[in-house]
Amino acid sequence: MNDDLTILAKKYGTDRHPGSKHSYTPYYSDLFSNERKSIKKVLEIGVGEGPGLRMWRDFFPNAMIYGAEIDDKRIFKDNRIEVIKCDHSSEKNLRELIKKTGADLDFVVEDGSHKPEDQILTCLTLMPLLKDDVIYIIEDVADLNIIKSLTAYEIEVPKLNRRKERYDDWLVVVRKKHE
Repeated sequence: MNDDLTILAKKYGTDRHPGSKHSYTPYYSDLFSNERKSIKKVLEIGVGEGPGLRMWRDFFPNAMIYGAEIDDKRIFKDNRIEVIKCDHSSEKNLRELIKKTGADLDFVVEDGSHKPEDQILTCLTLMPLLKDDVIYIIEDVADLNIIKSLTAYEIEVPKLNRRKERYDDWLVVVRKKHE
């Protein structure tokens, strides 16, 4: 599949595309196909060297892209990209992060430590702080039991073309419940 996001993922060397570790980009491309220009703020937690940030920047042409990273060597600013120091296993750090980015994030992708306890803590800390229509996605989920801790929210586990040899190849999509 060669949708726009998959092409960008390959260009920047992320592991989110078919042919790499994960097959997330076709799902993301479908999810955001009608919203690419309306997305204004994106937060990626766990940025590595920044290939995902560059991919999101190019995919969402009108968005400011924030990153959260624990490693000082990976903190940087670039065109519409700002990486903020943050340990996502710390509730205090997460609250400070949202003070810096603002709570009006449109899309949050959590790609941090991949530890279930960190995935749960990060989601449960951030979701109450964020706007009602935020899309929050946890990547590289190895233990789908994390969803048992997220029952206050609408949860989707999309059907992906999963890599059978990957134990951590699930996405969990979290949205606020609307009554």
